[in-house]
Amino acid sequence: MNVVDVGVILAIIGWLPFWLARMARNLHIFQLEEYEARRFLRWWIGDVGRSLGLPVRLLMLVLVALAALPVVGLPVLAGVVATLGWAGLFAGLFVRRPRTMQKKPLVWTARAKRLLGVTLALAVLALTISLNPLAVAVPYRSAAAILGMGLLTVFDGLVIALANLLAQPVEAAVRRFYRWRAHRKLRAVAPYVVGVTGSYGKTSTKEIIAALLAAKDATLKPPGSYNTLMGLCLTINRWLEPHHRFFVAEMGAYGRGDIKALCDLVSPSAGVLTAIGPEHLERFGSIEAIERTKYELIESLPKDGFAFFNVDDERVRRLADATRGVRVIRYGLLPDGHPDVTAENVRSGPSGIELDVVRGDERFHLRCGLLGRHNALNVIAGVAVARELGVPPEAIIEAAAAIRAPEHRLQLIPTPGGPTIIDDAYNANPVGVRAALEVLAEMPGGKKILVTPGMVELGPVEEEENRRFGEAAAAVCDLVILVGPRRTQPIQAGLVAAGFPEDRLHLVRSLAEVTDLLRLHAGPGDVVLFCNDLPDQYNE
Repeated sequence: MNVVDVGVILAIIGWLPFWLARMARNLHIFQLEEYEARRFLRWWIGDVGRSLGLPVRLLMLVLVALAALPVVGLPVLAGVVATLGWAGLFAGLFVRRPRTMQKKPLVWTARAKRLLGVTLALAVLALTISLNPLAVAVPYRSAAAILGMGLLTVFDGLVIALANLLAQPVEAAVRRFYRWRAHRKLRAVAPYVVGVTGSYGKTSTKEIIAALLAAKDATLKPPGSYNTLMGLCLTINRWLEPHHRFFVAEMGAYGRGDIKALCDLVSPSAGVLTAIGPEHLERFGSIEAIERTKYELIESLPKDGFAFFNVDDERVRRLADATRGVRVIRYGLLPDGHPDVTAENVRSGPSGIELDVVRGDERFHLRCGLLGRHNALNVIAGVAVARELGVPPEAIIEAAAAIRAPEHRLQLIPTPGGPTIIDDAYNANPVGVRAALEVLAEMPGGKKILVTPGMVELGPVEEEENRRFGEAAAAVCDLVILVGPRRTQPIQAGLVAAGFPEDRLHLVRSLAEVTDLLRLHAGPGDVVLFCNDLPDQYNE
């Protein structure tokens, strides 16, 4: 083995940890983007500029030039030194790379492992070609090594996107298998299926429906926000048992046909449409596309099925008016929608909500441990479903009293010796943030502090909705911490326009900075609202 080959080996050893760390980060973002290549590549193009800045790029070019010197007849030693410099550059980048706290860490699912395997195979193939001793003479190997590693580094996002493309046939086969298993198991157990969809409110409504139905018989619901096709398949395959009589399926969507695919899997007999709004408008393209997609749930119901509509929402109300062929049950708090199930005497406070449910001639009082007046709407949705499916009022009253907020959805977290935390990290829509501010305003105590990165994926209305968010926050908050100075500019504008004092507005880039500020400004008796927590691909 000659000195050139030793230099090449050392270069690979120095470069490989850095490259693997970058690929793990890319895989993490790919997973957060639901393995959608176009959205991942949009993130990656911006990230390359941040993580491989101009000085590093210039140094890479210098090292490539030095490594090429043996090719033009200059000393081989220059190429070896350049190659070792390459190793040192990337070893240093790996050691000094910023350690950021991940909000939602990479989950090593079977798909993630398969994708990483294909990615590594592509890298090995590229290096094997560039360093093939039969094709590359000794003086050229330093340049070939740096060229191969350089291309894999600069275009690492394209490498993983290509791996994802190559893995598609296998992934499609895996999805078909899991779907077949789930469909077969559902047919064998045959629970009564309730589908829940909407632009917002669907997770809380799903949790409430499941809790009330469980008062009558065994009920299965997906954990957290498992609302995709594979999420429901996993729920069914892993947790559905012969004793389950009800299955409450939350149904999310990013485009036309997504809800229909879920309905084809689970065949719901009842469907709940909670709301239609601009959430994920960037992906759908128009509010009309969102409306048509959500209505796919109602279109899938059998003739003896039940369709539950939130008629406080004008778009949902119009759909309820136009629906035929199934039994329509209207629920809401506003008399304009002529609801079949409504609530009166709604009271909201730090310990939860109270309300009188009114369903025709039937009337009973409920207490529930959910924060915010808006949750009364989700509660009566659950009551409407439960009563139609035979759960008696006394069982509903008892079950409702035990309901608490789902994780990260207006979840109250007292901290001994510190402020009270309201964790609303999963609310990312205009209705949700306004409701969260109302809850913050209701809380007793000292300072009211808002921590937020704002709302995303709202398409053309995103800037205006974030500006309104800032205006509303100015009327409630004593201190505002905005995470992401560039992205939160519309919120800043709204706060300033509403007269919020600039000395009580803080702009930060990370949760670590948030923690430092809260140590300074938040103490016992204060209330801190964490409103929306953007995933890691939105870090600035």
